[in-house]
Amino acid sequence: MTEYQIFNMMYVGFISNSMYFVGMVLLTWLGFRMANNIYNSPDANMAAKVFTSVYCVLVGIMFFYTQQIGAAILETAATSLAAIDAPSAERMATYPNSPLSIGGPVQTLFVLLVVVFQLAITWQKK
Repeated sequence: MTEYQIFNMMYVGFISNSMYFVGMVLLTWLGFRMANNIYNSPDANMAAKVFTSVYCVLVGIMFFYTQQIGAAILETAATSLAAIDAPSAERMATYPNSPLSIGGPVQTLFVLLVVVFQLAITWQKK
């Protein structure tokens, strides 16, 4: 496989992963709307709070998994470039190990922050 083909396959993988990302953004927005509706409703029952909490946690898990798929795409491309001794292999090898990279610790912390924020809105008293 050539360097061009490896990059092309990586970009094709990122395109499909970005569609999942857009879906996760929409589901996260829905979770915030649900949490806000519970917060603003004086008669929200316990079942609504529990189901909304489970929903928000599951969306957070799926969001994390979508990021990990993106990280795997990047890692596979970097490994494939190194296997064929491509000129860009050394530069590409630094990206998967960066804390700011897709699926890295900063993005994981962001997903946790979003879920905690949603749960705080759901369970706090008005």
